[in-house]
Amino acid sequence: MIVVDSNTVVYAFTPGPFAREVELLAEADPFWVTVELCRSEFRNVMAAYLRKSLLTLEQVNWIIAQKETHFEFAYYEVNSLEVMSLVAASRCSSYDCEYVALAKKMGVPLITYDEQILNSFPEIAYNPVRYLASVKE
Repeated sequence: MIVVDSNTVVYAFTPGPFAREVELLAEADPFWVTVELCRSEFRNVMAAYLRKSLLTLEQVNWIIAQKETHFEFAYYEVNSLEVMSLVAASRCSSYDCEYVALAKKMGVPLITYDEQILNSFPEIAYNPVRYLASVKE
């Protein structure tokens, strides 16, 4: 099991330069969980794709349906006090710290492309390439 942030989820469900990395990540560890916030962040990214005409409404709705099916029972809430402790210990936003809090609570890695999270929490946050290398060892 791994915790994934919204960037990783977006890359898993949309075409792009990280699609192969995220596909390998899913093969290595197919059980992904995330925070409730990820729903809103994902919708916001899909809204941007729609507004920039990168995807049609039908495509956006199909992607959202696929993601919601995949994560049907994989959304978790986190404790606000734990989130704020992580905020105080870093320069990360409270949004980002929600993902870190969930990973710490569950005792599993957080997979992210966010450099600030990676630099602030290297003991628990991995980019997909580093994580994949660690599971092959």
